[in-house]
Amino acid sequence: MALIEPFEAVDHSKPLSLYIHVPFCTTKCGYCAFYSLPCKAWEGAVLDDYSEKLLALVKEAASLWDRPFKTIYIGGGNPGLLGPGRLASIIEAASVHGEAEEVSFEINPETLDPSFEILMYGLASRVSVGVQSFNPDHLKTLGRNASRQDALHALDLLSTFRARHGIRFNADLMTNIPRQTLEDAMDDVRTLSSWDPDHISLYSLTMEEGTALAATEEPLGEDEEADHLYSLWSLLDSLGYRRYEVSAFARPGRECVHNQVYWSLGQYLGLGPTAESSLGWKTVTSARQAGSLESWLSSPGAFTGTVLARGEVAEELLLTGLRTTRGLDKEAFHERTGTSFDDLLQKAFGELDPKLYDDGRQFFSLTQDGTMVSDRVILSLALALDQLTADFPL
Repeated sequence: MALIEPFEAVDHSKPLSLYIHVPFCTTKCGYCAFYSLPCKAWEGAVLDDYSEKLLALVKEAASLWDRPFKTIYIGGGNPGLLGPGRLASIIEAASVHGEAEEVSFEINPETLDPSFEILMYGLASRVSVGVQSFNPDHLKTLGRNASRQDALHALDLLSTFRARHGIRFNADLMTNIPRQTLEDAMDDVRTLSSWDPDHISLYSLTMEEGTALAATEEPLGEDEEADHLYSLWSLLDSLGYRRYEVSAFARPGRECVHNQVYWSLGQYLGLGPTAESSLGWKTVTSARQAGSLESWLSSPGAFTGTVLARGEVAEELLLTGLRTTRGLDKEAFHERTGTSFDDLLQKAFGELDPKLYDDGRQFFSLTQDGTMVSDRVILSLALALDQLTADFPL
């Protein structure tokens, strides 16, 4: 489908967010399963070609939407490799009809330098930096290009930008890295918290099939992983960071707005190689751009899309809502599927350990114990939902 076609699926009575994927990296980390390209794959004029076509696509999207986007998020890869000038042009084009509620971009520590301050003058409102660890041994295990000193320098810069311009910043950490002790992980959290980031993402390392790390390392056992996470969650809570999604913690009131669009199955348009979109409200179209830089450059406006059946929309609401501490909104579920969540899955609730969930009048959520085995709980409910929608299609 061409760019005009995804907009035919948009519910214009609801907000629309914009996600932009920048696939470029200096090196590819050993754990990374996202579509990203190390520098040898994009040397020469590729950055200019990509930026030119992306800018044209962003301008077209802004003209079709004809109002401010709710949020704008530029992720990767390492979007910082585009440089502050190209990023400024992209944000300006996306904001032609007014400022978004939140404008974020990701950047690796080794790329952030004082030149990016130009983006803090009314363009970006949030910056996300991938620290992952301060420990040189663990950074080496992960295959990170950034050093401990790079991370410290980046956090100093972000603190300066926040003091001068009022922006917010996120920082990512990883735990359950091979040979990382619990004390190592807690030291990373304490060190990071000394900069008072607005938001901390704490990811438990997963060995994704096909990654370099999965070929050389063994994952931590489930019980040990759970023990580490419980301890780290407790530490973050004691430092004033409240968990609002499986891996996301923030100072109260400083949560990432764009993240919450995803976890409520809000509308977002994804631009760039492999970028995904979710468009519509009661009828949802899931769309995706080309799966390689080469194919995207040859046809940047091309999308493939699928209109989800109502049963599939119900499953997506389950998968996204239960990642959050608030949980699945039963009223929104009924509005979007025409079916009562309680009536649909009442039998499945009875087969779950009551310690794993809270079933309130408006929200169905997982407890901390439930979150620890969230994949298992969500799979159980999804399988029950699949069977019910097969017998009684929504």
